[in-house]
Amino acid sequence: MVALTSSFVLAGCGIDSASDDLDTSEGESLTGAETIDEEDLDSDETEGSSENNEDVITIEVGHVAPPNEAYSIGMDAFAEQLLEETDGNVELSIYGGGQLGGERDMVEQISFGTLDMGLITSGPVGNFVPELAVLEMPFLFESTDHVYEAVDGEIGDELLGYMENANMVGLGIWENGFRHFSNDSHPIVHPDDLSGLTMRTIENDMHVDTYNALGASPTPIAWPETYSSIQQGIVDGLDTSYGVFESGNLFEVQDYYTETNLYYASAYLIMNQDRFDSLPEDIQDTLRTLGRSFASEQRAINQDMEVEQKQHMIDEGMEIVDHSEVDIEAFRESVQSVYDRHADSFGDYVERITNLNR
Repeated sequence: MVALTSSFVLAGCGIDSASDDLDTSEGESLTGAETIDEEDLDSDETEGSSENNEDVITIEVGHVAPPNEAYSIGMDAFAEQLLEETDGNVELSIYGGGQLGGERDMVEQISFGTLDMGLITSGPVGNFVPELAVLEMPFLFESTDHVYEAVDGEIGDELLGYMENANMVGLGIWENGFRHFSNDSHPIVHPDDLSGLTMRTIENDMHVDTYNALGASPTPIAWPETYSSIQQGIVDGLDTSYGVFESGNLFEVQDYYTETNLYYASAYLIMNQDRFDSLPEDIQDTLRTLGRSFASEQRAINQDMEVEQKQHMIDEGMEIVDHSEVDIEAFRESVQSVYDRHADSFGDYVERITNLNR
């Protein structure tokens, strides 16, 4: 049966709800939910389910997004399309909002085979598949077109292939969007503008190194404490995607948001290798094909939502600095030490990705 969590239905953008940082290496649940007993999971059947058909294949899927995030909306739409593509023979039982634990927990479950599938952000997946972290090198990508040229081509296929080292299959690279700087002091258009600012970051060496290289003071803070940390003056700002910024209501405590394209926050549709191998070959082919092709639809959902989110932030009185006004070359020069330290870990991927845009 296609079991979508009862509160997780296809919906438009609801920009006022709270959520946790989708692109977090801490692997926290967006709703603060801990792993709970199976009998407590909130799951309803959707129209078109085949409850009495014993031949239907049910795949359990976990993610941490609340119902109004692009992840959740995209996952629900993916489930409906998969049902249609397989003539009702494959249904997804989706548990969102961190019902199955945080992202790190779910990656472990998928790797070990206690969870079939998940839509997980790059940080937690990168703990198991370190090659994927190359997509988070600072200021690596010029634009979303540059990103898509990389992840939808040979490079993306190779990166997904590394999943097998962790007993997982990479089905697609979806997105949370670019992460940008925000703060409560002034626009950030040049590295000098970060001098003296204390910036919240995740516990990730490359992210911490990036802020140090830019002259800011990085302070790792768990997402649930971020809003209050800004409110209390513990940190001045942070980097987030539009969706995470909006759902965290950070427009209430931040005045400036600069489109720097600092990091690209990807999300991986992953599945346990053994569970995948147990499926009929035609179903495997459908999952691989649809997982990749549907990425463009999920990204379109995210891009459309970002337009609404940006306008709402402006309506709330925020100043948003367009990417064209940012001295990106100065930022790239400032983080060269980060590349010197980390780039060799990724073989020739940094060079190949950079060359795509030339």
